[in-house]
Amino acid sequence: MKAIYRLLPIAGLFLASQIVFGTLPASAGDLFTVKNVHVDVTADSAATARGLAQAQGQRDALTQLMHRLTLPEDWSKLPPVDDQMAQNAVSGFQVASEKASSTRYIANLIVSFQRGAVRGILSRSGVPFAETQARPALLLPVLEKDGTRILWEDDNPWRKAWNKVDLSGAMKPLIVPLGDIDEMNLVPVDKAVSGDAEALTALAERYGASDTVVALAKASPRDGKTVLDVTATHYGGPAPQETIQRSFEGDTLEDAAAQAAQGMLTSLGIQWKRQIIVRDTRVRELNATARFDNLGEWQKIRHGLGSTPLITGMDVMGITGGAAELRLSFKGEPERLALSLAQQGLALSSDGAASAGPDAGMDGASMTPVAEAGDRGPETRVPEEGGFLTPEEQQTTRRTPMDAMPAPGAGTAPGATSQGTIESGRHWVLKVQP
Repeated sequence: MKAIYRLLPIAGLFLASQIVFGTLPASAGDLFTVKNVHVDVTADSAATARGLAQAQGQRDALTQLMHRLTLPEDWSKLPPVDDQMAQNAVSGFQVASEKASSTRYIANLIVSFQRGAVRGILSRSGVPFAETQARPALLLPVLEKDGTRILWEDDNPWRKAWNKVDLSGAMKPLIVPLGDIDEMNLVPVDKAVSGDAEALTALAERYGASDTVVALAKASPRDGKTVLDVTATHYGGPAPQETIQRSFEGDTLEDAAAQAAQGMLTSLGIQWKRQIIVRDTRVRELNATARFDNLGEWQKIRHGLGSTPLITGMDVMGITGGAAELRLSFKGEPERLALSLAQQGLALSSDGAASAGPDAGMDGASMTPVAEAGDRGPETRVPEEGGFLTPEEQQTTRRTPMDAMPAPGAGTAPGATSQGTIESGRHWVLKVQP
């Protein structure tokens, strides 16, 4: 019989008590909020126009959100959005700006949606979707025109266009640096275009970014219009990314830049979704040792696990002052889970060793059993709305560590459980990224 463990000293008890809490990072909340939803409606009265415009804005925002979370090849499978569907999914909206006459209403809206409701719409439609945002990257918008390249200048319309786009709510969030004198000296335009690794890394670290995207836009006239040929190149980050090249056309440079900024943001998001979306949604399990040097690192691990959408459940099999034995239930493959956890600042890697039960990988640390298997302990959690609930909050769907193990003689295939396939023969280590 297996048992749930925790360290007996007070510090260890405090560590164990912390695992029942989980919150979403600010960036994850932004993912289900759609900004800059433009509406322009004319009706027989201002009040009627306002009501129609707000309903239209909610429909348009939900369509935009579903496109944000899914891949273009799946968009034809998305359901048409009507008023009832939008209203059931909306959690709230704000009016960012508005103009009204006696018969016309123009506004820009900010619409927020319920995560669970949107999940339900996409799941019922059979459309794979992503909820894991990439870690924010630093964006350097370089404009080349008439043989001259500019980056930090105030009259850079390419930079201004990016500042008007919702960068925080994208699948691949971006940060446009402030451009003070120190940053100008650190990364002049020539170092940005050449991809100077030392300079770009130093600038990215100022903003807590893991990588940098240099977006070089070459402007040229064509048939009375302005064409922007844009090349987005990644530098740094946990994995190499392919360069993205696209062209945009507008009546003016400012118009072309506005289209290009939104279009490239979408392309960067699609590139990320191809890496993170799980089409095989079967639930698997793996055993991992979470290693931490202090309470802060354990809290970060706990927070990151609770904020990773691919994780569907977690059992804490044992804990000491410097490590915890975990069994994670998740969708997709371990490698994709590792990529998702990396966005939370956690490194998941295989140590090549076979798992040997709850004491495996604990480096001989002494743990004392405090509850027999099957008892209701606070260490087991189930996820809801991106976080984990305590057994008291979700008794009907909770499971114990023994629930995850096949009963002797039950006829279960080797390595299989009621939740999915155990990644047998491999043990994993979870740490905070340096």
